[in-house]
Amino acid sequence: MLFSPPATVIIFVVLFVSVAAESPSSSRKTTYAKASFVPPAAPTLVSPLKPIKSSAGWPSAVNHPSRGQQQIVNGYGTYRAVSTSTSLFAKKKKGGDPVAKKAKIQVKLLETVPNIGQNGDIIFVSSAVFQNQLKLSNKARLVSAEEMIKLEQEKEEQEQEMKEMAIKTKSLLDEAMLENLGGEDQCEDNGDICGVALSMKRKAGPEGNLFGGVNPKMVMEALKEKYPEGSWDGKQVKLAEVKDVEGKDVKKKDIKHIGEYTLSVSLGSGVDVTFILSISAE
Repeated sequence: MLFSPPATVIIFVVLFVSVAAESPSSSRKTTYAKASFVPPAAPTLVSPLKPIKSSAGWPSAVNHPSRGQQQIVNGYGTYRAVSTSTSLFAKKKKGGDPVAKKAKIQVKLLETVPNIGQNGDIIFVSSAVFQNQLKLSNKARLVSAEEMIKLEQEKEEQEQEMKEMAIKTKSLLDEAMLENLGGEDQCEDNGDICGVALSMKRKAGPEGNLFGGVNPKMVMEALKEKYPEGSWDGKQVKLAEVKDVEGKDVKKKDIKHIGEYTLSVSLGSGVDVTFILSISAE
């Protein structure tokens, strides 16, 4: 009696033989086809100046002209166009950029502002002070770096002119003292101050006490009247010192008695003039 294997065993044997025939150990070689490169889709520029209308007839909100920016559409999404303009090619503001220092900006005052400065002063203020207090009331304007260079040059020229005028004024008083020299007793030991450059007459009592005295303002007015060609104007010109014949400082520069006094006037630009003032009774 012959043995007949079951059908399951026969199917397993057939599958095993098929897999062994297709194994990598077989002599067949696998070939591969070279794939070609597929470039991505070129981006499309969508201009907001030509809005796309919807089915209702109204412009699309995405492409409305009021958005004011272009967009780029490609296969990966929609992006805003990057501006090609840079600060290198941007149009410069007239006058140049303002001068800044430690979060402050430099401005020129167009009028006197209390607690800030005088008319014509160039100062540094915070941006908030300029925007809220000075700019709105037109009391100041920004100063650019180019303008500062020009202002510095003008300032140097002005200082040179002031110095020349101060030297000329000093020479006027020095020449007047030499012309009015009345003797060696009026000269100091070093010989720098000789003669009287300015004489004044005032009402005085029997003992030589002046009625009202002579203050610095009166002295400067007398100098201006005596030497009109001199430089007596400006805040840099002031009476710096008043001494009596004994060399003592006169209190508050207010002269109360007749006699001769040595005065020093600052003319600015580092120039001072020292002269003798003679006060006599009327």
